[in-house]
Amino acid sequence: MQIRIKPLEAAGEKPLRVSHAPTWQAKQRNTDVLYEGQYRTVKKAECPQTKPAVVIDGADAGRVLHVCRDEQCKVHARATHYEASPQERAARAKEVLAERIEKLTRVRILNAIRKKLPATLSRPELEMAALDYFERLGHDNHRRLCRVYGWEEKKSKNAWGGSSVDYKTITEKAVREMSTPDVQHFLVVCSLVSDLYCPGYNLRQPLAKASNLAQAASRYKIDTAKLAAQVRTELAKKKEEGKAKTSSATVGKSAKRK
Repeated sequence: MQIRIKPLEAAGEKPLRVSHAPTWQAKQRNTDVLYEGQYRTVKKAECPQTKPAVVIDGADAGRVLHVCRDEQCKVHARATHYEASPQERAARAKEVLAERIEKLTRVRILNAIRKKLPATLSRPELEMAALDYFERLGHDNHRRLCRVYGWEEKKSKNAWGGSSVDYKTITEKAVREMSTPDVQHFLVVCSLVSDLYCPGYNLRQPLAKASNLAQAASRYKIDTAKLAAQVRTELAKKKEEGKAKTSSATVGKSAKRK
């Protein structure tokens, strides 16, 4: 900042000192510093009242600006100029303090709960964690997970008059009816279900080795190549059966015409 000020002073100018901090945010306001709301940033020589200024803080510290402070300036009369009143600054400070108290209190509550968590989670905590995890998965993964478990995707009326599948309600009912080991397994399935997605731009993209699904398969020594071969055989068989049905239907129609 001093390096930038020296050539301006050498040229006979008296640069102002400005801060990007709003007036209400500055804890200790220096009388020789202009804060945000007390000046307008303008172009050099844009009006007769234009003066050079040097930023004293933040990432722009040392940057030379040109500012106008004249409220009656004919060039900048349309520009709004606002500085919070002492009452407004006090109200804002009160709001900031209340927000900080609330945030820190919530952290203290969480830490107090952490200290009291048992070695084995109780049923309410387990259900809470499972359902919260499920809710964060997103709609597409909700649908995939319900289909993995074979839950009925019954549509119901929604608030805007249409109908849709309420996966959250379906899952909540199912989880509360599960045994404790099944809820634990459900949590694991939630962490794997997103890997069922195959990108539309490359449907043949293989499952990434670093994915949760691939790593879990490796841990449990699952022969993924064998499963892929079984799927390939089943689909090929269905395709042949479909062709046979189509051929039989065509022959039947020809016979009726004769």
